[in-house]
Amino acid sequence: ALLSTAAFATSEKPNILFIFLDDFGWKDTSYMGSDFYESPNIDKLASEGMVFTNAYSASANCAPARACMLSGQYTPRHEIYNVGTGPRGNPKHSRLKHIPGVDTLDASIRTWAQQIQASGYKTAMMGKWHLSDDPIPYGFDINVGGTHSGSPPRGYYPPHPNIPSLEGLPEDSYLTDYLSDQADAFIRSNKDNPWMLYLTHFAVHTPLDAKKELVAKYEAKAKGELHDHVEMATMIQSVDDGIGKIQATLDELGLTDNTIVIFFSDNGGYGPATDMDPLKGYKGTYYEGGIRVPFFVKWPGVVAPGQESSEPIIGVDVY
Repeated sequence: ALLSTAAFATSEKPNILFIFLDDFGWKDTSYMGSDFYESPNIDKLASEGMVFTNAYSASANCAPARACMLSGQYTPRHEIYNVGTGPRGNPKHSRLKHIPGVDTLDASIRTWAQQIQASGYKTAMMGKWHLSDDPIPYGFDINVGGTHSGSPPRGYYPPHPNIPSLEGLPEDSYLTDYLSDQADAFIRSNKDNPWMLYLTHFAVHTPLDAKKELVAKYEAKAKGELHDHVEMATMIQSVDDGIGKIQATLDELGLTDNTIVIFFSDNGGYGPATDMDPLKGYKGTYYEGGIRVPFFVKWPGVVAPGQESSEPIIGVDVY
């Protein structure tokens, strides 16, 4: 699976691009089997590293999954059990006592972002944070868009009032594209020093807010047997186009061979808009479809390309 350490002749501090999507299902990429959604840039990155076919989130919804992944701890330790602290679902179906927990990651818990920052990296968080009012104290030098909110601010089109670095966006700007542009600018401005970018897109979380320029394309496309949701398809393409732009910048700057790329999702897909077949369930359920997600790692010179692993892994393993 691994190449010899001698083969890894680049910097001792490789750059790290961590792409973390929201509610992105196990089969929402072409490489995992979607017959309608398009993800050529993601597919290419996946082919250049190791794809994990049995990768799991540590929770079936956003906040606890993110807390587990960033802290390296399971929920009984950090105590973020759910989104918010109130009970969810119809109480008459509850078979377990509700434990409120907390809605903020304890600042005394050291995240991997803090570890990376302390070892000399410039660090940035762009997109969804959801674990406190401000991600900066948790290991980030730069915050674009991150607040305690779990949803994109009023959707994917402006206005985005009172959101760090999102105020005053042009009326026709699409949030996913803007975050990708900011990621590109961060990489360019830090090309001469080690950096870690946690690009945690709001996409493809609800609202299912289509990118307007792409709607006609997918309305005209033949429906797949597995997928056919036009709005979701445009949202996925926007993510993929941005990843393609970032990869082109890495190539242009000569950083590709010294950049680790990790691709992950916080939980399973949104049931009304996508399908994880043959997995049962979706986001919010603890069937496979709610917690099994796409994951791959590209690490030039260390992880040989074109590999696939069925080894089970889970969000806390990222640390």
